[in-house]
Amino acid sequence: MSHSRLAALALTIGCMSVSAAAFAAAPAHCERTDALEIRGDVPAALSFDVYRQLQPLNAKRVALFEAAGEVKRLPDGLPVCQIADDGVDDPSAVLVRLPQGKNAWWVSAANVQAAD
Repeated sequence: MSHSRLAALALTIGCMSVSAAAFAAAPAHCERTDALEIRGDVPAALSFDVYRQLQPLNAKRVALFEAAGEVKRLPDGLPVCQIADDGVDDPSAVLVRLPQGKNAWWVSAANVQAAD
């Protein structure tokens, strides 16, 4: 096989790998309009009650809830899916589902943005 054909094959395989990785990272259940991305590292609360107790954010409270497994940190750029019918009428909070995981997490609306 010629050098140019090998390079083209490597580029094709590389593009397929990137596409597969991007596809695997996105939540499978997400409608396009519900696809969000975490903006900045953010603590996410397992329940709305815990989310309310974190506001305003306090490092000590976050650490206590994190140690109890009620809060986890979500990294900047993480793709998530908004759960539109969350049953809570609070525009400052957004309920999201992670790419892999069974639980939904509450995050601050200021820490999410529309996915590209």
